[in-house]
Amino acid sequence: MNKLIYTLIFCLLFNSIYAQEVIIIDTSKNVSDQQALVILNGFGDSKKNRKIQQEFFQGKGYDLFIPEYVDKRSIDFTVSTFSSFYDKNNLDEYKEVKFLCYIIGGHVLNQYIERNGKGKITTIIYDRSPTQERAPRVATEKLPFISRILYGKALSDFSKQKLIPLSDPNGLAVGVIIENKATKFMRFFKKTSDRYGDYNYNAIEIERNLDDFMHTYLDHDLMYKRFDVIGQEIIHFLGKGIFSDNAKREKYNWDPFKKLKKNDINL
Repeated sequence: MNKLIYTLIFCLLFNSIYAQEVIIIDTSKNVSDQQALVILNGFGDSKKNRKIQQEFFQGKGYDLFIPEYVDKRSIDFTVSTFSSFYDKNNLDEYKEVKFLCYIIGGHVLNQYIERNGKGKITTIIYDRSPTQERAPRVATEKLPFISRILYGKALSDFSKQKLIPLSDPNGLAVGVIIENKATKFMRFFKKTSDRYGDYNYNAIEIERNLDDFMHTYLDHDLMYKRFDVIGQEIIHFLGKGIFSDNAKREKYNWDPFKKLKKNDINL
């Protein structure tokens, strides 16, 4: 137990300390003719993951923004930090603004839209995970001191939040990617997580505003890295407002907590 905890602390601190905002703008074109892609990472954010994201999404036809917006002081400060980033970078001057939101990112974006309106936002992809969405509560309950050091009050605040869909989705293309595998962290704390109730993989119950959805065998950690698996579906939705015909629209028939073996999936 102690070995896992110390390894977790080291990895999280090492990965997150040097994370920096990514802003890549094509200055040869007018902003009003451009589309912006904003990626709202979650608590799994890191310098390494941002580099992987940048390498994949750069050159895909979007000005790219990956902000540092999670404020340890609270969720309210986190929403304010994102709002300041949005205004500072004049995102509403773009022709369209599209979002890829990891779990807390979706919550923060929804709060922003409810307070400020949609502006030029046209497309949102939410990354959702019936298992990983319990991680803030598990971490706060089982590792309160470590969680406070790493994420401040923001994690504790988020552990108490219910993820509520937008009250008015009109004019938005909304996609949902549902993770069907648990991370190492959640596998370790499975018994604690199980106490919180059943795991819901019903897409329309996860996000009632969706236009399309898909299931992936990636866990939450891999969603930041394996764009060879998920990337083309993201690009497809950003461009067309739907996932491709090849997207899996049925839940994987397996135990999400069972470690995935190399031959469990026909790639």
